[in-house]
Amino acid sequence: MSPLIRVTHVSKQLKKHHVLTDINFTVNTGETLGISGPNGSGKTVLLKTILGFVRPDTGTVIVNGQKIRQDILFAPHIGFSFGVEGQLDFYTGKQNLALVAAAANSSTDQSALLQLVGLDPTDKRLVKDYSLGMRQRLSVAMALVNDEPVLIFDEPTNALDKKGQLDLQDLIKALHKQGRTILMTSHDERFLQSVTDRIVYLNEGRLAQEEDGETDAETHA
Repeated sequence: MSPLIRVTHVSKQLKKHHVLTDINFTVNTGETLGISGPNGSGKTVLLKTILGFVRPDTGTVIVNGQKIRQDILFAPHIGFSFGVEGQLDFYTGKQNLALVAAAANSSTDQSALLQLVGLDPTDKRLVKDYSLGMRQRLSVAMALVNDEPVLIFDEPTNALDKKGQLDLQDLIKALHKQGRTILMTSHDERFLQSVTDRIVYLNEGRLAQEEDGETDAETHA
């Protein structure tokens, strides 16, 4: 079976800086892949290249058999979270979810989804008054609102306290058991080891090494 996501010889320069250099990896259907690396290593740019938000200078990205930026402009059927990006400050959390759902004609229960990520669906505060941890939880909910089979999370543990990280760990494991394909970045290697099948390491725009995560180890135990 062909990989769901295939990244082949992808390179990208921004302002004459080599952000990504000859990146090659695959993600199989139902797999949870972690990408670890220090801040500034190119993790976010790599995710945005897979989605089609960034055009690579060289190389190809194929998602579900379609070449991104060639056969299709943006990768389809992927829910994604990039922290506070895309959140409207002067709307409530539930209103933010409703806008995302309306754009895709989704009938997902938004109140249940907010509760799933640890937010109160009756909270009338505007997002601008949320803590950073609450905004991170909302970002995860926004990625899930359309019930997509593929999920991308960029640094999902940022600003989360210990309980928030444990809640997120449980959620990602549950999504994995549902058969979702998950790709996430984090500089928190311990968190990635707890929720992924395997981890690839990005440093200064280059993939350095790879190792199995805890989920994969459990599968093969």
